[in-house]
Amino acid sequence: MSLFSPGFILFFAVCVLLCDLPRLAALRKWILLAASLGFYATFGLAYLPWLVLSSVFVWFCALKLERTRAKLWFVLGVLFPLILLIAFKYTPFLYGILSDLAERLGADTPKWTIEWLRPLGISFYTFRLISYIADVNKGTEAAEKDFASFLIYVSFFPSVISGPIERASNFLPQMREPKAINVPRFNKGLQQILWGVFKKLVIADNLAALVNETFAGSSEKSGFVFVLAVLCYTVQIYCDFSGYSDMAIGMARILGFDLKENFRVPYCSTTIKEFWGRWHISLSTWFRDYVYFPLGGGRCGKFRRAVNILITFLLSGLWHGANWTFVFWGGLHGAGLVLEKALFGKDGPRTAVTKVLWTLFTALLVIFGWLFFRAESFSQAYFMLTGAFRGISQGSYIVQGFRDLIGEERGLFFMTKLILTFAVLFGFEHVFRNGDPWSGPGLNKRYAMVFNVFFYTLTIVMIAVFHAIEQQELIYGAF
Repeated sequence: MSLFSPGFILFFAVCVLLCDLPRLAALRKWILLAASLGFYATFGLAYLPWLVLSSVFVWFCALKLERTRAKLWFVLGVLFPLILLIAFKYTPFLYGILSDLAERLGADTPKWTIEWLRPLGISFYTFRLISYIADVNKGTEAAEKDFASFLIYVSFFPSVISGPIERASNFLPQMREPKAINVPRFNKGLQQILWGVFKKLVIADNLAALVNETFAGSSEKSGFVFVLAVLCYTVQIYCDFSGYSDMAIGMARILGFDLKENFRVPYCSTTIKEFWGRWHISLSTWFRDYVYFPLGGGRCGKFRRAVNILITFLLSGLWHGANWTFVFWGGLHGAGLVLEKALFGKDGPRTAVTKVLWTLFTALLVIFGWLFFRAESFSQAYFMLTGAFRGISQGSYIVQGFRDLIGEERGLFFMTKLILTFAVLFGFEHVFRNGDPWSGPGLNKRYAMVFNVFFYTLTIVMIAVFHAIEQQELIYGAF
């Protein structure tokens, strides 16, 4: 069920209405559970048993762990969902590695022809399960006795597809003491949903057409078009993923739940460390807390710290997909952070000159990394990278690049909507760079009304007029 379909809008409206009815207050938990499992099942009924099975197993292990404090239950609770994740997501990848190795050794191997099942969102709900039982093991989280509440935590429909990776310590208490669904929460939630829809349908999906065409490859195009395509993808992936996160958090807020912020204008970062404190925050803090810190974090020597950083980022890259390009992307960021700590320590650049230079380096590393993140193979990344230098000495290098990117069928209207929407995106999010406009007391009543009218008018008109003709799948839905 697409989040942008009339069917989902009706589904969400009915869910909110049922959860808000005083007569059904005692059934609110069961309404949310039925809605979450039903929503997930619409993407494939075969996916549902694996989510429920993982949840049952980890829930039971956590109860036994709290009661007995036997580490065996912790190990089992981590291994079971992790093995399922590896089996469903990485079996074809591992098979490919073994096949290549066998081919080099001269052995014959059968080709992979099986259509392999990969439950939707398995990377996200697996990490929820692991963080939960790890917190129970540390004693920072009590084992949840109510399985229905726990299953809602794992399968909560606004965030089950692509996160955020919510912590049980934040979500489960809200199940026990639900917040009222009131007008201020509804207003803030709806605004955040509309902002997410604007970023996804208007910016990300319009840019996707340009990016997909360029990455499909043509040796006849000018070199600068490949540079522009990577820059477009830099904006596309941010608007696609942060747009979905905004929608998920906004829907949860309307339903009475406060999910953690997942993006905070990451492209304004001046260091690599700051970037990862602003990009996909729920994932970066997950790897920090459950991989980097257990490895020793920064409490050991400089060499060991560097190794810990590299391992963490390599695993982060592999989490995104079963492809060596993702591993390289993770390693690139890990190496950049190691270099940053070696040069500047934990406080980062201090002088004005080094701050400017390192801000530029951070931006270039992030953009260069997206090339490999988007590329389907190293050969495609190499084609894009080498192609970028084609015709660089010619006077029409930049102009021809824009022409090749836009194409003959797109004209002034397309360029206008890109420029206008970019300006709105940058202006709005830069104002709230270090704050969250969707939470807190906000503006006073006098200015709040003006802001609300302006915001709703602007976003609704721009979505209606500038939305992409062809809707694209969520990028992180594939992970």
